Amino acid sequence: MPDESEVPINSVSLRNATVDDIADVAKIERQAEAVPWSEGHFKAELEKPYSRFLVLTDDETDKQILGYIVFWLLFDECQVLTLAVDPESRGRGYAKLLIRQAIKEAVKKDVRKITLEVRKSNLPAINLYQQFGFVVSRVLKSFYSNGEDAYLMTLDLEQNQTHF
Repeated sequence: MPDESEVPINSVSLRNATVDDIADVAKIERQAEAVPWSEGHFKAELEKPYSRFLVLTDDETDKQILGYIVFWLLFDECQVLTLAVDPESRGRGYAKLLIRQAIKEAVKKDVRKITLEVRKSNLPAINLYQQFGFVVSRVLKSFYSNGEDAYLMTLDLEQNQTHF
């Protein structure tokens, strides 16, 4: 697992998202994704009991959204739906902090595996997930609306339990 010292923990906080965060999250989403989620998609996640929607904020004001993650904890599986970091805040280890938190919560819930889909062209994200032990399970042909393929990546927590 990547070294936590890469993330300036003392300058950021992770917390549950609120309705007040949606506009800022949607702005980051529009910058990060070719086909972004709408504000309605994010609002709907706040209502689902199995959905975890976390935002990473600055400690000073707790208002500046630096990144976010949405994942589902259902039965013995976790599915990461979306994760992004504000373009101006990239390269500081924030995505690692977000995925690490999802893994920690999944382990606490006795989840067996974590899955996610990622564009085949998104090499930085693929490299990040591989650092945590995710492996490509299969190729999802024409998964995205523009026809791009996706990788289904899986992290088997039963095999990798000692790393967390």
